[in-house]
Amino acid sequence: MRLSPLQEAWGAYVHHSLRECDVCRSVDGSPCATAEELYRVYWEIGRRVTAQVRDAGADRESLPPGQ
Repeated sequence: MRLSPLQEAWGAYVHHSLRECDVCRSVDGSPCATAEELYRVYWEIGRRVTAQVRDAGADRESLPPGQ
């Protein structure tokens, strides 16, 4: 079973932040540039998916009831 692009993007961010990067895992540190970019990619995919769902719902509003 394949994950959705949104799930894959979140997984990449979490994997990097929790397993790969010493800077991100540091209690005193903040996310590194790579983690910030991975999060931006995740956020952008989520924004696009949300817009697609919203637009699909708007298209359905013009259909007769029950369709």
